This record gives sequence, C-alpha cells and structure tokens, in this order.
Amino acid sequence: MNLEFKILLIFCLAGVFSLGLPWLAWRRLLRLERKYGQVLLVRGVTGAQAARIILLRGEIPQVDVDESALAITDFYSAYEPAIKLSPAVYEGSRLFDVARAARLAGHALQHRDRKLGNLASWDSFMILWGNAWPVLLVMLVFAGKGRFMFAAAGFSVLAVILSVAHLLKHSLVQDAARRGQRELAEAKLLDGHPEKEITAAFLAARLEHLALPFTRTWWRLIFFR
Repeated sequence: MNLEFKILLIFCLAGVFSLGLPWLAWRRLLRLERKYGQVLLVRGVTGAQAARIILLRGEIPQVDVDESALAITDFYSAYEPAIKLSPAVYEGSRLFDVARAARLAGHALQHRDRKLGNLASWDSFMILWGNAWPVLLVMLVFAGKGRFMFAAAGFSVLAVILSVAHLLKHSLVQDAARRGQRELAEAKLLDGHPEKEITAAFLAARLEHLALPFTRTWWRLIFFR
C-alpha cells in the first residue's frame, strides 16, 4: 500500500465519519428518549407555555408561539418572528418537550441580542445536503471509473468541511439551550427534577440540531422508520 493510497484512504475515512455524525447524534438521541423521554415536568406547564414564559422574561412578548403541522416543525422563524412547534411539543408536558421549546425560545433571545446569525438558512442548507449526498455519491461511483479513489477523497473533503461548519454553527444551538435552561431555572420551572434528567433533556434538544442532516431526509424515512 503506497503513501498516496494511504492518504486517500484517510480522507475517505474522515468523510465517512463526517457523513455518519448526524446518524450518531440521532442514535444518542434515541437512547436518551428511551431512558428519560417519558418524564413529565413536575410544574405541569406545556412546551408552548414554557416558551411564552421565557419570551416574557426576555421582554419580547411580540414573538408568537404557534402550533404547526408542517413537515419541518419545531423551529424559530426570525422573519415573522415566531416559534413554530409541532403539536406534540406545543401541548406536551414532558421535560423533553419543555426543553425543546426552551431551546427555541433561546434563539428568540439571541435574535433580540443580534447573535442569531443565519442559523435557519444554514440548517435548511444542511437538510438539503443530507438529502442530496447519497445521490451525489451514486453519481460519483458511476462517473469516477478508474479514478474513483481521487473523486471519493474530494467528496470526503467536502463532507468534512460541511461537518465542521455544522459543528461551528452548533455553538449557537448550545448557547440557546443554555439561555432557555437558565430562564426556566430562574422561573423555578425545573424544580423537583434531578440534575441528570434536566441535563438529558437539554442534551436531547441540542442533539436534534446535530442530527438534522439525517432526520430530515428521504432516505431516513425509507430505511430508518
């Protein structure tokens, strides 16, 4: 095995890990859901109510909290502005539902402070990438012919770059989750829960973002129902 082939192989392995990272995040999310997902919030508020409380505490009551039945739900729309929640989160009283809503309310606080960036546009792009890369890879296999390893290495470099950029954008999600958790804690809405339950719920809220390039794809719906 010559040096050139080893380098190409390393690039390809890095690409495989980058493409698999959203799947790994999804698997971790499933494990958290199985272990802690049925824990009800002691204070009894719903996801929608928790989001509205955070918005009021942040002095941005003009931001709406809407129930949405769109295919892509549970997101903050900076253009309206509004928090869009799926029916399960909007009416849900699980700790996980409240943590999801709180993270989105944290994005509204970031928008207030002009620290949101173009997160929604980036997430849409990553969802598009997640749907497109399997098709691109198949095209690459047929078009590469004798230079497949070089083409695969180039594809892997692109995957790594996008994965790193997604992780950098994820820092905004971590900050939003921390803001939401802090507001709920100061409002005494998390009282009565052990730290491990709270940590698991807000970790799950963050993992949902990392898993977007997998969970919002056609091939996930076909092969991983």
